[in-house]
Amino acid sequence: MTMAVGSNNFIQRIFGSSTTQPAATASAAATTPAMASDSVQLSNTANPQSAGFFKRMGDSVGEMFSDAADAMGFGETYKLIEQEFYQVDFNRDGNLNAGEFMMATLNPFEFQAADRNYDGRIDKKEYVKYRKDRLEHAFQQKDTNGDRFLNTAEIGSVGRYYLAQRDPRLDYNRDGLASKREYVRAQITLGISVRDMLGF
Repeated sequence: MTMAVGSNNFIQRIFGSSTTQPAATASAAATTPAMASDSVQLSNTANPQSAGFFKRMGDSVGEMFSDAADAMGFGETYKLIEQEFYQVDFNRDGNLNAGEFMMATLNPFEFQAADRNYDGRIDKKEYVKYRKDRLEHAFQQKDTNGDRFLNTAEIGSVGRYYLAQRDPRLDYNRDGLASKREYVRAQITLGISVRDMLGF
C-alpha cells in the first residue's frame, strides 16, 4: 500500500523545520530504496473515481438488455435469484413461507411487501421481483454522486476492500467501479455462498 508523503514529515510539521539535517539522516535517505507501489492506493478513498459519459451510456444499454433478459426468465440476475429461492425453499413446495423468506433476506418485516398477491406465500416470480427491486434500491441509495456506479467511497467498508483490490467477485470487469448489475450479483452470490457454508 502506498501513501503520498510530503517533503515535510509529521514531526517537522508539528515542531517546525530546521534548516540543517543531520548527516546520518541525509545519508540514510539517499541510500534507502524506494518502495514499489502496488495498484491499491489510499488516495482512491479520498479522491474516488467516477464514471464518464461513455461508461454510463454503455451501462445503460447493458442494463436495458439485462432487464429484458430477466423479464423473460433467462437473465443472469434472474438465474441467481432463482438459485437463491430454491436454496431456501426447504419444503420444496415452490413457495416461500415467512420463515423461509426470513432465511433468504434476514428481514422478517418485508414478507408482506414481497407478497404482491396477498396469498400468504411468496412464489418465485414475486421473490425475484422483490429481491431485485430491493437490491437495486440499496444500490441507488449508495450512489451518492449519481453516476450509476459505486466507487470506493460509496460502496461501504466491506465492499471497499474488494473494489480497491478489483476483486472479480464484486468488480467483474476490474475497472475499479461497481455497476448495479455487479453489485446485485455480488450481494446474491454472497448470500448463496454463506448459506452453502452453513449447510442449507
